[in-house]
Amino acid sequence: MKNVYQSTTFLDKRAREKYHLSSEILMENAAASLEYLISSLTHKGSVVTILCGGGDNGGDGYSLARRLSGDYHVRVMQLKEPKTTLCKQTYEQARECDIKFIKKILPCDVVVDCVVGSGLKGQLEKALSDTLALAQNAARIHIACDIPSGLSEYNEGFVFKAHHTLCMGAIQLACLSDRAKDFVGKLHVGKLGLSPKCYEIHSNIKMLEDTDLSLPLRLKQNTHKGDYGHLAIFSGEKSGASIISAQSALHFGAGLVSLITKEPLSHIPFEIMQEHNLPPKSTAIALGMGLGVQQAAQSLESLCESTLPCVLDADVFHTPVIKTFLEESLKQQRLDFTREIVLTPHPKEFASLLQLCDLGEYSANKRLDCMLAFTQKYPHTTLLLKGANVFIAKGERVYINPLGNNALAKGGSGDVLSGLIGALLAQGYDALCAAIQGSLAHTLAGKVALKSRASYALTPLTLIKSLQNLHTL
Repeated sequence: MKNVYQSTTFLDKRAREKYHLSSEILMENAAASLEYLISSLTHKGSVVTILCGGGDNGGDGYSLARRLSGDYHVRVMQLKEPKTTLCKQTYEQARECDIKFIKKILPCDVVVDCVVGSGLKGQLEKALSDTLALAQNAARIHIACDIPSGLSEYNEGFVFKAHHTLCMGAIQLACLSDRAKDFVGKLHVGKLGLSPKCYEIHSNIKMLEDTDLSLPLRLKQNTHKGDYGHLAIFSGEKSGASIISAQSALHFGAGLVSLITKEPLSHIPFEIMQEHNLPPKSTAIALGMGLGVQQAAQSLESLCESTLPCVLDADVFHTPVIKTFLEESLKQQRLDFTREIVLTPHPKEFASLLQLCDLGEYSANKRLDCMLAFTQKYPHTTLLLKGANVFIAKGERVYINPLGNNALAKGGSGDVLSGLIGALLAQGYDALCAAIQGSLAHTLAGKVALKSRASYALTPLTLIKSLQNLHTL
């Protein structure tokens, strides 16, 4: 996993003060990182158009132009007059090289967006938007320096759509928002003359990678089904959701899975058991998926005194009983015990949860703040907020899973996730680990499935079957 920062300005300041690296050296290394990325994507002699703004982002562009001159056909379009000291300096240096300054966008191999960095506080100017849009259409490879121009919580309009975004020094949180998913392309981190170990400091926000996946592999031979837990899944109005979760849990290592139902269900897989009441040897609970609000409220009420780990989803976030449940579980905390609870709402469900817990309105632009407000009030819970990128929080720690794809936008996909997390809780994982590993398995199974089918064709059952091939990654 990689550290993520809301801003990297203080890291640059630290590099200057602690390691005596001047701003000029940091910018030169930023340009070197851009040069390396371009060399890995295209051959020498390619036509590279660099769009430069007036700040230090533009300075990176002018430095890049100077470094590429001679090996590539370099064109620079100045979208803003240089304003900062470094931008003016690098502009003058670039003018001394064999670089063509252009007034009109022409077809090229690569376009590099060095126009506006992370400091955008309003709307992107129309003239800039129009030029960036033209440049996108004129090049086969789009690269954004640090962050695509226009990608800001303050701007709802045009954003430069990159194939590759090179974050300078470390990853910025803005590049991991749901909206960013359509604009950043593949994320890279450019070194500024220091290794990540030296440049970065600890961050409470982490970005998960596929290498963080740790599967529930069975290593002992002398075992039986009871050694791998018994997950009890409450089934209600839409029983299909609970059946999907049950199948998902069985495919992810749970030794036993039971559906808790008022009326017997027909046409379910033979390996899934049915019970009227919670089995006495249950090791974890999953509820909410297709349950119905009324039954969710009744089930939560009955489980307030329980100490079993649980994953809660869907309908539980629309009943006031959820607040009672969370506060009762908070009272159970001791020095040697915390009830393991994972909540898995999507944004609308999370908005309802916040209101029921007296935490105000949900704002997509303040996603992280809203999550931390919740997890600080209920520090014993793990909150997994679904989206294009999945955010997982517990206390002050946040983990972001950017590995999902649009194939997962399908009814039943969330039920698969609940089953995965429930399976891990049943096998003894703590809530945070179960949420992280369940989310990683969910998104990576989606990637595996897409190797043999189109994105629109992924179904929950295909997703579940793809779990069996995760060990090959």
